[in-house]
Amino acid sequence: MQNLFTNIYHYFRRNRRLLFIIFFSSLTIFLFFALRVKFIEDVYAIIPKDEKTEKFTQVFQNSKFADKLAVMISLKDSSIQNPDSLVAYADALEEKLMQHSAAQIKSIRNKVEDDFTLQLFETIQRHLPVFLSEDDYQKIDTLIQPAKLKETLQNDLKLLNSPSAFTIKNVIANDPSGISFLALKKLQQLQVDDNFDLYDSHIITKDGNTLMMFITPAHAAGNTGENKLLFENIDEAIASLAAASPNISATYFGGSVVSEGNAAQLRKDTTLTLSITVVFLVFFIGFYFRKKRAPFLILVPVVYGVAFALACVYFVKGSISIIAMGTGSIVLGIAVNYSLHIFNHNRHTNNIAQTIKDLAFPLTIGSFTTVAGFFALQVAASYMLKDLGLFAGFSLIGAAICSLIFLPHFIGSKSKVQHVKKSWIDKIASIRFETNKWAVLLILSLSVLSFFFAGKVQFEPDMTQLNYMSSETQKAEQQMNNVSGAALRSLYVVSEGTTLDEALRKSEALQKSIDDLKSKGFITSSAGVSTLLLSDSLQQQRIERWNNYWNADKKKNLIAEMSQQAAGLGFSESTLSNFNNLLKRKYEVVNSQSLQNVRTNYLDDFITEGTHNASVVNLLKVPQQNKNQVIDALEKDKDAVVLDRQFITQRLTQMVNDDFNRIAWIISILVAVVLFLTFGRIELMLMAFIPMLLSWVWILGIMAIAGIKFNIVNIIVSTLIFGLGDDYSLFVMDGLINEYKTGKKNLASYKSSILISAITTIVGLGVLIFAKHPALKSIAFIPVTGILCVVLMAQVLIPFFFNLVIKNRVKKKFHPWTLLTWPHSVISFLYFGLVSVLLTIIGLFVIKLNLFGEKRGKKIYHRLLSKLCGSVLYFMGPFKKNVWN
Repeated sequence: MQNLFTNIYHYFRRNRRLLFIIFFSSLTIFLFFALRVKFIEDVYAIIPKDEKTEKFTQVFQNSKFADKLAVMISLKDSSIQNPDSLVAYADALEEKLMQHSAAQIKSIRNKVEDDFTLQLFETIQRHLPVFLSEDDYQKIDTLIQPAKLKETLQNDLKLLNSPSAFTIKNVIANDPSGISFLALKKLQQLQVDDNFDLYDSHIITKDGNTLMMFITPAHAAGNTGENKLLFENIDEAIASLAAASPNISATYFGGSVVSEGNAAQLRKDTTLTLSITVVFLVFFIGFYFRKKRAPFLILVPVVYGVAFALACVYFVKGSISIIAMGTGSIVLGIAVNYSLHIFNHNRHTNNIAQTIKDLAFPLTIGSFTTVAGFFALQVAASYMLKDLGLFAGFSLIGAAICSLIFLPHFIGSKSKVQHVKKSWIDKIASIRFETNKWAVLLILSLSVLSFFFAGKVQFEPDMTQLNYMSSETQKAEQQMNNVSGAALRSLYVVSEGTTLDEALRKSEALQKSIDDLKSKGFITSSAGVSTLLLSDSLQQQRIERWNNYWNADKKKNLIAEMSQQAAGLGFSESTLSNFNNLLKRKYEVVNSQSLQNVRTNYLDDFITEGTHNASVVNLLKVPQQNKNQVIDALEKDKDAVVLDRQFITQRLTQMVNDDFNRIAWIISILVAVVLFLTFGRIELMLMAFIPMLLSWVWILGIMAIAGIKFNIVNIIVSTLIFGLGDDYSLFVMDGLINEYKTGKKNLASYKSSILISAITTIVGLGVLIFAKHPALKSIAFIPVTGILCVVLMAQVLIPFFFNLVIKNRVKKKFHPWTLLTWPHSVISFLYFGLVSVLLTIIGLFVIKLNLFGEKRGKKIYHRLLSKLCGSVLYFMGPFKKNVWN
């Protein structure tokens, strides 16, 4: 490894022009493809995915649940009621929005238009049999009885003479029997929450305090740029109405608001944290190395690595989560370590070729384990973490290659040896803490203490804690929950098919189970498309049921009874004619065009339709205590997928724990194998690995004591501690071994490089504490604490174990301890102690108590002493023995 990179260095030293051509050409190519990477502003990317969580994400991402904005117009004084002022405000707000934001708005639902209601009622009457269920025919049996028919006609007459809605009068004019109202009542099932009424065709809460307006943006929730313009226009419209309506407030909430807020905050946090990190590195590196060029040269591998990473991401998948990019300060803090090692070691050796020779092995092996640790995130269930793994892993590969091949030539070789003045970091690195027995004892004692607390670390199950929402958005969400908390108490039952008709058939098959659970009181209410949008096969069945029900005699008798009673009450001939047509009409399946307007306004929230698949959602309002029974009952049907926020939260918690355990084992085994292959001895591997293991115990203990919880992001990112710990362990062990073999005192140089690396990495991670986005901010504490622990262990425990097992033994002219000789020596010593105690006890009885006489007792005791002492020699192992007597 050393020879490879030193040969490359000498080759390019003779061909510097070729070096610069390759460097700038490759950087240009990487940047060319890097600029073509698509950045995904998807907050759902953070959620781990399996069959159910994927479905849950699709329901909210693909349906209009995620896109629709709920505008809440409320009276500031909740003790008064003035619905007319709310209606006037809503109409004025709608007018302003349509004037200034028509390009960003797909539709606004401010009120239920009379024309739409009339069209809907007419559609239902034209296809009446389609909207009647089997239970309705029992009610029809009652409605056509003469006494009930007379009562119905009398009520109809009162409605026709009252100032009731035109649509109701039109229904009665076409069907005075009341049969049509059986179908129309089913429209109530479209209402998820019963906290709303209609007032002047507007949707208003029953207390008359809040009016609801719904806006469907023209762009999806992920298109945060266009949606930002819409939100700005909404804010301006609300502000312009404030003077005319000082007693009214308006807020709005929706998935697109949360998405835009997350994306905007991620951009701000990424810019802020990277800026702080870069500024710190420039000043710190410049101050430490006392060179103006140093900060810029050290950042060259970082820039090269990031460009290389984005180019690789472009070819691997073409896009990357912006949340993953938001952790760029982490990558910056780690990637800069490689160039820092080169710079700092060259500062001590004054020979760039020797620096490459010394660092090529530990830097290459160390970067390999860190990169492998990040690539291990590909087994995580979260797309964001997979993106982070790709971006960070490729960044470190590019930074390591640039540091070993290009950077040495940018640094240049010194013509004369310069005396290096020790810095404060060098002075700290030169302190041999491992020789202080109290320091070692304190570390081991704290490790035991941390071990008892390590198992008490908790996991944050509330995934919403990782979502960023401004104070205004939080208030709007709270108001939304207060006005209508149905979504929080709902189950989502998803039926899928290759076509919409197939999905509808599966949804209809579930309807009987849902109705049974409703009748038993397990389900309070349900909403879905099954009332209005039915599969072709079910429509045909219902039409046949209608035709079979109305035989010729039944029709004739009803028309005769209707004519007699209606004439007596003063109904017109046209009404009787319309009813006659209703019974005798030949009904057909409803075509999609007839219900298109209804679907657009009411049903699209429950339907997701793609090129080769479609899904239908039923929303069930279920009391908390009944959720498990309802889920178990519905999931007996293989075609039903039941989604619940609480279940999803528990499932996500389990998935993250599984991810963490899997990734932790992968990285631990990988690091252990690399250390073993690197050093060739299991004893050296354990010397380097045990301190890393103890550092993890410290982290868990500190978290438990401080009450800090793991979450989906920091629990996975914290695994990079193993990768960095491996880097630090390799450098310390390499320095110790070289010092042991050659006598060269390079350990202080390695340790100072580790301290500089730790400082830059801690800043790169710790700067995330300034982020406002919870997902980024949560990363800061655990890895920072972990790196501090790893540095402490590497600086103290590894040299302590090395001295204990190897160096001190050799000074005493003994062989170093090995994994076989040390336990064998311990067991041999214990055996020797056992033999000594046994001989002492035997001597007490045989010699002191003189049980066999003095002469015979001594003979017996001497023989036992000879045999047992001889057994100690044979017990200690197969070594050469000479027996003279």
